[in-house]
Amino acid sequence: MLVNWIEVDNNVQPANRTPTGRSSCMYPGEPPVAPVEGAPAEEEAPVVITLEEFQKQPVLAAVIVSQPLNFGLKNAHSNIFAEAQEQEFAFDFEDAAIVLKARPVSYQWNYGDGTSLTTLVPGGPVEGNAFDTETPTSHQYAQTGDFDLTLTTFFAGDYSVDGGPFQPVAGEAAVISEPHLMSIWRTKGHSVSQNCIENPSGIGCEPPTR
Repeated sequence: MLVNWIEVDNNVQPANRTPTGRSSCMYPGEPPVAPVEGAPAEEEAPVVITLEEFQKQPVLAAVIVSQPLNFGLKNAHSNIFAEAQEQEFAFDFEDAAIVLKARPVSYQWNYGDGTSLTTLVPGGPVEGNAFDTETPTSHQYAQTGDFDLTLTTFFAGDYSVDGGPFQPVAGEAAVISEPHLMSIWRTKGHSVSQNCIENPSGIGCEPPTR
């Protein structure tokens, strides 16, 4: 607070008040500390992308694929795999320009029959009809029927602030895929002397049953 000083002469009535032309600052408490010349300015808190912010981004879920499509045999290996992709997002956060990269790192399979498996690989197609071909992501169903298979893909994230170096997000985003129907059938083996053209009513020529 700025104070202008005056001189008061009480020898006359009324008292005579004369400005002195001097002024000074008064503080309600301790006077503020003057900044030190050349001292570094106080740094702003760094921008951090949390797992919560990562989960808000529209990360595309993996697509579940079965081979052959939606079909398998009881007690045989059904080849099931995921098609997942790395993704990149650009957005503004706390007045900073953010680039966020998401990459799939693990896959949690729920086969719909009460069993589950977590893999570090998405799996992939195999040659031929793929019946009873074991793969890192294949599954053997012990019963016939229809099963809704679900998949949760975990994505790791790396982000850059205002064009700076990329740094990891603490934690992984869980992204759930659309359920995938698996129809499991049973098979029987027989020795025959004629094919279905020669004997349309022969064993194995009628529509399959569960």
